[in-house]
Amino acid sequence: MTQVPAHLLFVSAAFEMVASCLLGFVMLIPMQPWARGLCERWPPARALMSVHLDLVMLALMQAAAGAAVTAMPGNHDRLAALLLVTSGWLNVTPYAWRLVGVNAFALTGGPLQLFATSTSFVSTLALTGGWIVLLVGWL
Repeated sequence: MTQVPAHLLFVSAAFEMVASCLLGFVMLIPMQPWARGLCERWPPARALMSVHLDLVMLALMQAAAGAAVTAMPGNHDRLAALLLVTSGWLNVTPYAWRLVGVNAFALTGGPLQLFATSTSFVSTLALTGGWIVLLVGWL
């Protein structure tokens, strides 16, 4: 039963790595000679790179937390794992919103921008909270 938080963290990290790898293919397709026409319609690789790298970084954080939870189990590991997994998938949303022209980094604008920014804020709170829960459990 103590392995459940680590298992959740490792599985989520693996899925995020797979998502990042698939996004890597998406970034490469328009650069192929047979897909030149996509360059005008496809988001630029530079814009997709933010999502791609954020997925990798968040997956590595989850894997590190999974290893730490395995090495130093605590009473609140399940809560920390849920917070870190949730934030791992939500934290890429500001970069994804930017691909469709919504600035999820500024708490201004209409309802869509406020929703996007709020999601970004909640993901940052969850990420920070997850690590604080782990740290407090280890002290």
